[in-house]
Amino acid sequence: MSPAATTLLVFVCAVALFVADVLPMGLVVFCVPLALCFCGIITPQEMFAPMVGPSIVLIVAMCVVGAALFKTGMAARLGEKLFRYCPGERSLVFAVVLFGGALSGFVSNTGTVAVLLPIVMGVAAVKRIPPSRLLIPLAYGATLGGNLSVIGSPGNLVAKETIERLSNGAMTVSFFEYAKAGLPLLLAGALFLAFFGARLIPDRPSEAAARYAPKDGVRLNWKSWLTAAVLAAVVAGMVATDFVPSLPPMHLIACVGACLLVLFRVLTQKEAFASFDMQAVFLLSFMTPLGSALVKTGAADMIAGCVVKVMGGSGAIVLTAVLWLVTWALTQVMSNTAACALFCPIGWSVATALGADPRAVVISVLVASSVAVCTPLAIPANMLILEPGGLKFRDFFRSGLAVSIVAFAVSMLVLPLAYPFYPR
Repeated sequence: MSPAATTLLVFVCAVALFVADVLPMGLVVFCVPLALCFCGIITPQEMFAPMVGPSIVLIVAMCVVGAALFKTGMAARLGEKLFRYCPGERSLVFAVVLFGGALSGFVSNTGTVAVLLPIVMGVAAVKRIPPSRLLIPLAYGATLGGNLSVIGSPGNLVAKETIERLSNGAMTVSFFEYAKAGLPLLLAGALFLAFFGARLIPDRPSEAAARYAPKDGVRLNWKSWLTAAVLAAVVAGMVATDFVPSLPPMHLIACVGACLLVLFRVLTQKEAFASFDMQAVFLLSFMTPLGSALVKTGAADMIAGCVVKVMGGSGAIVLTAVLWLVTWALTQVMSNTAACALFCPIGWSVATALGADPRAVVISVLVASSVAVCTPLAIPANMLILEPGGLKFRDFFRSGLAVSIVAFAVSMLVLPLAYPFYPR
């Protein structure tokens, strides 16, 4: 069997195992590069090299910064202040989506929902609004907001590495590169849910409302303000790397911020280690070799060729739309990071086969993998609000499908404008 055929077989098996969910995700992720290694497709060095790559270091460092932001109460205080000045349900939904999205652009969307959940529950009780009407917009906003920056979610770093590695450094991804699509997506989602969410999201009685409602206001201290200053400095430093070549790379700037927070005892060493998102580390580390193997062996080109052949003379926009929909559908039943790692190289090859700028296609895969919100299993944030909101499995489908349609329309409009397929 040729290397390309072997890699395709591993790819198909990986997709099947992710969808079937019969084995632990971490085991599947580790076995994928292990199989490639035993088949001689990659070397042991290539299998483990991503574990010490810049993207992994960046994830770990930002987990520490995010944990400090949540522990010190700064995130909760900001939420309290913002939601206090929203008079009605429509303005509350809009604010919840925007604030949840803005916060998750810099820290974990799961952490964002966990911190804001009791605040939103308390606001719902005061305003006499069913908690479900605010909690679902919170989860959706946190998910959409992950597309604002390169650190918003692990899948963002997968797309960044794909673009920079496969272009041999000719194309770079800046800190706010994804905001070209992410900001319109977040705004469109916030407006849509504010005006139509009440028709799509059911009213559910919640027995947990009293338990989650905050009893006292959040108290801040010097550690809270130090954490906010460190986060602001880290983000500013990352943005500045695009303009000041003498600055260290993003992951080192994030490491300095994480070290400062431990040095000043905002977090203990144990708390810093506990904050690491090891599932994200595992997924990004051990799915990257599969993407590289797909490209190196020509398997990605084979898939791209089949896609182009099946679609006939369809243009780049149609192929991008098809890839968006396929990625979105699979991400409903598998990890969005894994879906991104599997399909970003495919998207690159499809665009290259057409002679088009591949960035729009790769970023469309990223966006599609980040709007899988139609079930509580799709993203951890949905699972967090299930019990507090008194929600049922089916409650996510109508609103999630509607938000996904809005995201699809915005993606197909914005991405070709931000990244013309055939620039002059």
